[in-house]
Amino acid sequence: MPSTDLICDKCGFQGSDDVVWGDFRYIKDGLEIDLSRTLGWCADCSDFVPMEDFAVKDKLLSDIDEALEAIKVRTKRWALFSLLNRKDRLDELERLSALIAQLALIGERKGCERCLQCGSVNVERFDGDYSGLAQYASKETTVNTGFLHPGCGGEFMASINPMRFHCIFEPRLFSVNGHRLDHQI
Repeated sequence: MPSTDLICDKCGFQGSDDVVWGDFRYIKDGLEIDLSRTLGWCADCSDFVPMEDFAVKDKLLSDIDEALEAIKVRTKRWALFSLLNRKDRLDELERLSALIAQLALIGERKGCERCLQCGSVNVERFDGDYSGLAQYASKETTVNTGFLHPGCGGEFMASINPMRFHCIFEPRLFSVNGHRLDHQI
């Protein structure tokens, strides 16, 4: 999986979008909830960081509709096969419960997104665009992102890192307030 290097054209600061890779989850009352994240800039870390992404409400509503539809279809069959596939039914209900919990969490915390490195709320979404880069572009191919380096004023340029990664990630666990629970120093 290729990562994208982000380099300031004024001061040479370098970062990468690979900070958002991994398995991020909220823990609430024993329930694991997917943590949607996006690339951001944390003023406290002075770096690119994964930050909470609460702009996924429409996708969540769509996922909830899909989960409900699957449950409705199974419900019609449950009368005939009530003893079969109990694990599948429980998995579907757990998924629906986690989606609803995630939607409620977003409703409660919208506008208070946190840096997932340090927990600061002094974070801004990376609104640059590097979609013009081909996944297998050479290192010499760069595009302007339109994202200005906070404090420096230079613009970040994006290029594909020639290194490819195959990773297995350990879950990173967070409270519903965005504080890391399993942080190791």
